[in-house]
Amino acid sequence: MGKFISEITSGLFLFIVLAANLARAEEKHSDQLSFSIQSNQDRERIWGIRYPKGKKQDLSPEEERKLLEETIFPQVLKDAESGIEPHVWQVGFFHLDGIGTPQDIAKAEAAFRVGLDLNHPEGLYLLGEYFQEQGIAAEGNEALQKAHFLRAEGIYKEVLEAGFTSASRSAIPLAQAHLFGWYGLEKDPAQADSILTFVEKALPASSTCLLWRAKVFAHQEKFDKAFDYAERAQKGFQERPEQSVDLEEDLKMAGAVKITAAVLGGQISRIDPKEFLETSKSALGITGRGAWFVPLILLIVLSILFWRTRLTWSKEEKPGLRLSIAWLSIAVLAAGIGFNITLPGLNNGFGHWIGAILVTLTCLALLASGGWSRLFGTGPFVTGWKPFLSGLGIIIGGIVGLQLIANGYSHLYEILLDRPLGKQIASLFLKSEGTLQLLGTLSIVGIAIPFYEEIFFRGFLYDALEKRWTTKVALIASSMIFAIVHGLTFFIPLLFLSFILGWLRMKNGNLRMCFLLHAANNSFAVLIGHFSGS
Repeated sequence: MGKFISEITSGLFLFIVLAANLARAEEKHSDQLSFSIQSNQDRERIWGIRYPKGKKQDLSPEEERKLLEETIFPQVLKDAESGIEPHVWQVGFFHLDGIGTPQDIAKAEAAFRVGLDLNHPEGLYLLGEYFQEQGIAAEGNEALQKAHFLRAEGIYKEVLEAGFTSASRSAIPLAQAHLFGWYGLEKDPAQADSILTFVEKALPASSTCLLWRAKVFAHQEKFDKAFDYAERAQKGFQERPEQSVDLEEDLKMAGAVKITAAVLGGQISRIDPKEFLETSKSALGITGRGAWFVPLILLIVLSILFWRTRLTWSKEEKPGLRLSIAWLSIAVLAAGIGFNITLPGLNNGFGHWIGAILVTLTCLALLASGGWSRLFGTGPFVTGWKPFLSGLGIIIGGIVGLQLIANGYSHLYEILLDRPLGKQIASLFLKSEGTLQLLGTLSIVGIAIPFYEEIFFRGFLYDALEKRWTTKVALIASSMIFAIVHGLTFFIPLLFLSFILGWLRMKNGNLRMCFLLHAANNSFAVLIGHFSGS
């Protein structure tokens, strides 16, 4: 019940005072008492007495209730039976709540339908809410719950068509219940959309309705419609913020639906990279000056690992398995840090790479303090034309082979599972706008990340596995871990790449060719992402 209430109320609920009708009744019976109805935040109707001017009586709630039931209701019932407005339909409230008479839902509905004919659909709307509340209370009894919700849905559609747009306050949560399977319902996006379609007809400019229809379309895999509706909702909230109870949350939700629809629909070019970054950053909810504590903590941890590695080298030993795994864990965590926080002053495409930058700087410090010769060997990179051409051939062959395997794997995935491979999200990290941003992305994704990944995977981890087991175990295990860390979506192509990199490490005894091939492959991916968005 709490979820239902929180969705359809904000502050005090719409007062149902029936002011115009009661004013007419008071003009006709100026010396008589009349009644008023309000609804509080807990959706309980509060019955009260309206006194003629100058005749206010100091009565307790119990005395008012007795007066209402014994004096006012008989008159209202008499007027209703005689067809006198507005009591001819207002009597439905008495039958609905059992005030002065036993509860009779059939009589309440009959009276409210008279009100609907008289252009007063608010009573019938309250009857719809009654059935919706009964449906919530019937959780566990599928047949009864379904019957109550269908009655509520039918009533909401009637009153919406009659122009009583406040019914959307309850119709939208009912649609949500069907969409998400609240109260024990089966998830039914089609039923949710059926309700929201009527809400949209009554309130075509309702950004809230547009947003929820966008969510329904996303669940139905109608990604084009989902994107369009989410974009319309986003613009609507921006132009008319008074439509939203929580503007920041609604805008965030609309942006998330747009990104989801574009990614799953294979239309990555429709996404604004800046909007994507802001949406992903806000997901963690760490903003403002406090966000700087995240990279600060990362820097402290990196410093500890740096010290521990230097201590190991001082003993003429290689980093062990535990230290290697610690480096890998921190590197993986660092790669995603900037995408989930908003750092003041760095919201210019630089801040989201803050984790990778800190790891890269730590690795450079390691190389400067004795790590270069241990990991990359001594002597020049190129010792003649023949080794140069041989290395170039390995790099080109590796990239071409990876592309062939990646495309073949993608097509096979789509044929077997009848849906596209979820690869579009990677393009958001590789896509750049403008030459300066392209150079920045190339520096990070094309050089920095391959640099420290090789140090950790083919350097520390490979050495630790080889020391504990064998060279073959080191090759296979480090390659598998590399592919798994990068996600199961790209597992097969990356396993191919990681085996080549491991083979180069085993053959050469250092990371030179590993780094060059890895950097070339990532740079190629960045350029493809920049020029084609795929």
